[in-house]
Amino acid sequence: MKAKKKPPMMPPPILSLVVASLLCRGARSFSGFRPPPSSRAAAATPPPLAMALGDYSVELSRPLGLVLQERDGGSGGVRVKEVAEGGAAASAPGADVVPGDVLLNIGEDDVSELDFDSVMDRLTSLDEDRPVRLTLGDGLGQMDMPKNIAKQLKTNEEAFFIDAVVRQAVRELRKRNNKLGDLLRVDVIIGAGGVQDEGRRGQARFFAIFSTDRCVTSYSCNVSTTGIRQGNGSIEIESLSATKDEGLGQTYQLK
Repeated sequence: MKAKKKPPMMPPPILSLVVASLLCRGARSFSGFRPPPSSRAAAATPPPLAMALGDYSVELSRPLGLVLQERDGGSGGVRVKEVAEGGAAASAPGADVVPGDVLLNIGEDDVSELDFDSVMDRLTSLDEDRPVRLTLGDGLGQMDMPKNIAKQLKTNEEAFFIDAVVRQAVRELRKRNNKLGDLLRVDVIIGAGGVQDEGRRGQARFFAIFSTDRCVTSYSCNVSTTGIRQGNGSIEIESLSATKDEGLGQTYQLK
């Protein structure tokens, strides 16, 4: 009598979630996006990433020139409330710190979930004569891109480019401190395409959630933007507009 073949063991649900979380953390992935056959081989082995999309590091002298505040929602961590004009964060070469950025690391120490007082204790305990290396992020996480939108993009590179254009547009909105209020999050990318000039110019539309009273109330805007990739890889926003109430209200031409 033949022994019954045992079915392959599946990881328990919790383990599966942990594995998925580890695989997704910091990965350049887009909901619904699949590269065409010609680019799948290259996409299967992406280069290792030191940081997630939207994260960056900057080295600042003291005083930092930053006003920090606790993040809303009670999840811990602090974010940048204000960048002092003429301060270290505003004038350091290559630094592009904007209000809304989330503080992730002080040196090698993870402070992303610490309360305000604990973060300030870490900062004040550092040697004032030595520069401080901070890692910050835009706090947007992985942005959703519906399948019908992703299909308009030909390669992974175009998808990464559109993601970078949206993130830079968010930075521009946060810098301007305009009548729209604080940009809390990007709900979904609702339009992507028009990648032209050999991948140097791209257009995107997305729904963003704003608040003028620190999350007591919020509303949505339909944001349209065009970004141009510079020679050093950075993105310059060429045009930027936002229409309140998902495109049915007043339009602000911001750039």
